[in-house]
Amino acid sequence: MEGSRFFRTFVVSYLTLNIMIIDFDKIAEENIEGFKGGKGRLSTRNYTDEKARIMYSTLRPGASTGRHQHVGSFEVMYVVSGELTVHYDDREETARVGQVHYCPEGHFHWVENRTDHDVVYLGIVPALG
Repeated sequence: MEGSRFFRTFVVSYLTLNIMIIDFDKIAEENIEGFKGGKGRLSTRNYTDEKARIMYSTLRPGASTGRHQHVGSFEVMYVVSGELTVHYDDREETARVGQVHYCPEGHFHWVENRTDHDVVYLGIVPALG
């Protein structure tokens, strides 16, 4: 009886919080050449709804995104594997495995892969407002 009540409470809490799993393996991969005016190939699997865009992306060796500004939103990029060179406003930094690049609303950034192996990252761009 006690276990049953715990289970119902857990299920109600789970449903109330709208917790969900995004399985990127079940999302078709899109290959983009010259993303936002950059060079080379970006492969990405994206989940998008009215609240956010969540991207599991692979930047190929020698590839880059184009410089762009986040207006009305921001971006967080978590490096899963590899080493990502980040250009943020007038600065250059390197984001490594387990590190996060944060581009606040209103700022410019672009990223590149200067290595000879893929860079995999998880990017999140929420809809603000």
